Amino acid sequence: MSKILVVYDNRTFGDFVTFVLKTAGMEVDFLDDPLQLFDYVTANTPSLIIIDVFLNHVDGLYIIEKLRMVEEYRSIPILVVSSRNEPLSLFDALERGAVDYLASPINEDSLIEKVKKYSATSAG
Repeated sequence: MSKILVVYDNRTFGDFVTFVLKTAGMEVDFLDDPLQLFDYVTANTPSLIIIDVFLNHVDGLYIIEKLRMVEEYRSIPILVVSSRNEPLSLFDALERGAVDYLASPINEDSLIEKVKKYSATSAG
């Protein structure tokens, strides 16, 4: 399994998600600057990207749209994990290319299950 990329500008929440996944035995990289995402993805192809909707300097949904426009990045599953818990947010994320959406508070088992499911899908 290749690395999972976690993208949050909220360091505390990003560290939490990273810790949960590493504790489950997964390889994880963390970016706290969403503007570095395209450089990272160009140099490394993650098996899954976990991203927030609310980011400094740029909207997470905008990033998803831009990733989906690049042929080489279209197959990378993107899981949105956000504090926004509204049906419209879920719909908007899926409409723009996310494979799934988890709203806070995060259930660690659900997070691990979804990460395993989507990172295995991209690997196979």
